[in-house]
Amino acid sequence: MKMAAMWRRTRISEGSAFAVLIVAAFASATPPTNHRMDDLPTLLNKIKSSRSDRTDPKFDCAWRRYAYEYAPQIMPRLHADPAKMKRLFDALELQALCQQNFSLASGGGLKTDTAADAQKPSHRGEEAPIEVYVDPVQGRDNNTGTSSAPLQTIAGAVAATRQRRKEIGDTAQIWLLGGVYHLPATIELGPQDSGLSITAVRGQHVVISGGRHITNVEWSHGTTPKGAAYVVTDLSAQDLPEGVPAMHYGDPTNRQRATRARFPNANPELDLFPAGYITEKVDWTLPTFDGVTCDSSKQCGKSVNLTFATPPSEWHGMYQNWTTGVGGACDVYNPPRSPWCSGDFYLERQFPEMHTRHPSGVNPGATLPHAPYADAAGAIVHAWRPGHWYSWMFEVAGVDAPTPPVTTWQVYDGENNIYNLVPSPGKNSSEVLYLGKFNTANECWAACNASRIACNDWTWHHLDFSADWAGECFTRLNGTWGPTAQQGVTSARGPHQDPEAFIFGRGGNQGGEGNDAAAEFWIDNVFEELDADNEFFFDPKASKLYFIPNGTDAPDNFVVPTLANFFSLLGTQQNPVKNVSISGATFTASRPTYMEPRGNPSGGDWALERMGAVLLEGTEHALVHNNTFVRLDSNAIFLSGYNQYAVIDANDFSWLGQNCIASWGKAVDNDGTTGEFPRYTTVSNNWAHEIGIIQKQSSFYFQAETAQTTLEGNIVFNIPRAAINFNDGFGGGSTITNCLLFNTCRESSDHGAFNSWDRLPYITTVRDGITPSTIPAVNDVHHNFIVANYAADGGCLDNDDGSSYYDIHHNFCVFGGHKSDFDGNSKVSRFNIHAYPNVYGIRCLDIGAQVLPPKGYAESYHDNTCILPDSGDTYLFIQGLPGYQSCLTPDSKATFEDGMILGNNTIYVPDANPKIICANNALNFSAFQQQGYDKTSTVSGDMPSADTIVGWAKTLLSANINDGGMA
Repeated sequence: MKMAAMWRRTRISEGSAFAVLIVAAFASATPPTNHRMDDLPTLLNKIKSSRSDRTDPKFDCAWRRYAYEYAPQIMPRLHADPAKMKRLFDALELQALCQQNFSLASGGGLKTDTAADAQKPSHRGEEAPIEVYVDPVQGRDNNTGTSSAPLQTIAGAVAATRQRRKEIGDTAQIWLLGGVYHLPATIELGPQDSGLSITAVRGQHVVISGGRHITNVEWSHGTTPKGAAYVVTDLSAQDLPEGVPAMHYGDPTNRQRATRARFPNANPELDLFPAGYITEKVDWTLPTFDGVTCDSSKQCGKSVNLTFATPPSEWHGMYQNWTTGVGGACDVYNPPRSPWCSGDFYLERQFPEMHTRHPSGVNPGATLPHAPYADAAGAIVHAWRPGHWYSWMFEVAGVDAPTPPVTTWQVYDGENNIYNLVPSPGKNSSEVLYLGKFNTANECWAACNASRIACNDWTWHHLDFSADWAGECFTRLNGTWGPTAQQGVTSARGPHQDPEAFIFGRGGNQGGEGNDAAAEFWIDNVFEELDADNEFFFDPKASKLYFIPNGTDAPDNFVVPTLANFFSLLGTQQNPVKNVSISGATFTASRPTYMEPRGNPSGGDWALERMGAVLLEGTEHALVHNNTFVRLDSNAIFLSGYNQYAVIDANDFSWLGQNCIASWGKAVDNDGTTGEFPRYTTVSNNWAHEIGIIQKQSSFYFQAETAQTTLEGNIVFNIPRAAINFNDGFGGGSTITNCLLFNTCRESSDHGAFNSWDRLPYITTVRDGITPSTIPAVNDVHHNFIVANYAADGGCLDNDDGSSYYDIHHNFCVFGGHKSDFDGNSKVSRFNIHAYPNVYGIRCLDIGAQVLPPKGYAESYHDNTCILPDSGDTYLFIQGLPGYQSCLTPDSKATFEDGMILGNNTIYVPDANPKIICANNALNFSAFQQQGYDKTSTVSGDMPSADTIVGWAKTLLSANINDGGMA
């Protein structure tokens, strides 16, 4: 502890000679380079299908069939749940891509005596001394709380158990009878509630809602200025402190989301990017700080640097020092601090992308056909950060002066307003109507005027354009104007008035590193965009709710999500909440929290709010088991600060606006020895799909300043970004095993099914339990089935910037290889199957955007099987060696082997001679071995069949299940 305190106080003063020396010593290890950021066409090509153009259909179907077979092996409760098996079958696209008909997985059939059933809470089992029953329909809070005279509210039941425990002590059990529990306020449980179990009675459907239930609604009818019919009701008598940020309606036990009025129209649960986004380029207003426009080459708001040196004996490369910025640009966060605001952070790549900043407004031009808006204040602009690393949300605070209206048609030669929007000549698309083939532009114009729609623009291809397109005439269906320069095409635009530029107020705090501009976007919370079924708009000034029913009568009741936290278990490390369990319920209807104050946890890309339907802070042995979390717009479960031995088991998560589970400790600067962090958490047997509906930087599981987590037997699919995300290295010691991850990164790239960063060195004692050190315990990742499809192009595990100390072994990695970059080190990849791997290109392993680490911190790749698809594909890619000396030569062999350990790998590739690339030098494998490198690895041109590869995978993964690896 004394050493930790000494290290933490070794603060580097800004501009000091010591700071310069430390920076100089470690910044030179890695050549300056930038992260990849796919352009839009590249990204769209990656995410257009779960099967890429380069994939062998036989192998693609083979892994899908095995995934379907593997899932109930790691999660036996699926055998008794044909609905989940059908969901899995459809997600794997076994019928669409492989012409396979649905049936239950082999080895199954319906079972009623599964381990999951045995674990479900029963009504009568081991009885607690204190039992209280709750019935939301028949109960009354002045009842006695017996099964025949239940209470009505959970809060009343908690109060009753507290009173009775004062009298007789001991543990307590609250039994929840079927029905919907609308919580008027968060239920806070403290140390006095230790030993409390809140359990749904088996066989009864218990729904816990965070929404206000609005009943006996009287609707009147109206029509928008654009002609859309709606119903409207007055909510001025309702207690709605947050207004109506969301709306759920329909079956009380399974309500559906309504969509807030938006453009472009889309259903956030069903539509994936680019559907529902404006993809035309617009003008984003440069960032400002205190009203002054920021310089792109400098900090956007000067922060105070808080930097602590790490002893040179513990090497972290370009991330040698722990640093954060306080105030200035960080005022956007709560608390106002982040490494992305520090002038000492990420010195190889600083401005503008690697520093906290965001655009201060946007001029949408003609991309919003229903603008100008009568009142844009309060509208929300949802925008991707360039590179699709996360999504920003900005509240419109006001507008600049509107532009004068244009009263005549404008004709533009050399401009194509339908570029890349129709599949082929003579065809319509969702955005474009084909008007016909004409000899002149005037004939095209006349066809526009005569069309059945309100035609506000036309595009005509000259007769000397390519033969297929010559004379073709089109119009945009929504009147959007965003032409692309192209010779031989003429486009025209009718009378119009471009909307005013929006000025942003709140927002821009949803991620870490920033940018001067945003990318594709959409806008909501605007009355003029109320024009589609299932859309709503709430006018806070008039307290009126407008709604367009989905082809049915207006609902006589609905729910307004109001709470972010349903249950808050709040203790301290010194006085924790112990042994509290919550089981068997369905949680739904939490309010959207993406605009709430957020902090930037450690050195990853994320920003988070410490909120969740179940919030744990200061707990020991908490259990969240066998629940369903559905249609929540806050996090489902959040572990904040001190938590030990929490178990999150056998839950289902779906249709979530943000994360399933997030875990974030409370280190004191770089000091993680205080114990104020989640530790020994078990996350097991959970089922998750369709999450990140609103905030795209969302995961099934996220951790920062957290250590020694076990993730086992989880199945995750159909999400926009990584399934599992480690925001830092912190103390390490986590285990990921027997998980099935696929269909991740469906809307983003430069990422993986698993993603990690390690940009800040923390002092903990986790490595050996005694010694303060910035070297963490090793993370153990083994016996997982990981598919890097869609745009998960960062390898089997995307061990990104600085990620270190991983033992990655016995995994079946489909389309993913081994990755390290930006001074990542000390990772071991062994006994894995890398089938047709992609790590920013076809290669088994990629040590890119960095040189090899120094002796003692080597990357290791041994005893792996790697199958490459084409002759001449790359086995190993390395950016270079320390000092940028020549590579792949006899005199560089010692330096190479200090930083890269290779051996006993088996590489399959047509022609049996893959490439090795290092520092722009290339050798084929035989020449590589002739120089003495990697002498024990072998290469074969005898390519294994799809069934053979999957057979190897079955042997690899089943051993861990058969040997008792599953809990």
